[in-house]
Amino acid sequence: MMDYIYISLIGIVFLLGLFMVKKQSLFSYKLMLVFLLYTFLNESWCWYLKNYAYGNTYALYNIYYYIRFPIIGWMYWYVLSTLGARIVIKIFWILSVFALIVNTFLLYGFHLLHSNYLVAGGVFCILLALMHFYVILTSIKKYNPLQTPFFWISTALFFYFLGILPFFGIINLLLKEDLIFVDTYSIIIKTLSILLYTLIGIDFYVQWKNLKSKL
Repeated sequence: MMDYIYISLIGIVFLLGLFMVKKQSLFSYKLMLVFLLYTFLNESWCWYLKNYAYGNTYALYNIYYYIRFPIIGWMYWYVLSTLGARIVIKIFWILSVFALIVNTFLLYGFHLLHSNYLVAGGVFCILLALMHFYVILTSIKKYNPLQTPFFWISTALFFYFLGILPFFGIINLLLKEDLIFVDTYSIIIKTLSILLYTLIGIDFYVQWKNLKSKL
């Protein structure tokens, strides 16, 4: 049941974004639409494989994560114009290529989750969210943070990755040793995911409302 709600919500937020993201919207919102579409297709296919084809989905998720985190960095490239933020994003992009090669051919292979990259990606997203909060708080022009572009998305990413980061570090061990705990924690992850995509939907609405008020 949780999977249905989670995947359906991604699809709903994507359709909401298609309606609310306009030509004059920040490019990061257009990237978010690409991210949501890919996430919806990947989660739907993995759900089918797990429930009907009984296939291994780890390879698909590994590919997804190596696309997911760089895209999030690309979104913030347009949100954060500070030199420090862009250096962090560039370094992570380079490390992503290095991690893909090392993890695939030396450490994990194709059929285990690349947990070290998941941890690095989670820390990366938390750091970007904190940088965004700092820019909002120290801005010369004081805006209502609730109306600031990407505030709700940053809040969503911050709490989502803060909640699942401990699990990422030991996920491969748990998959082998404690399937009951994995099932319990997967419920927590899905709940946080529902919060994540709900807040993304709110951000789409806020930016649409701001655009509409300027017309």
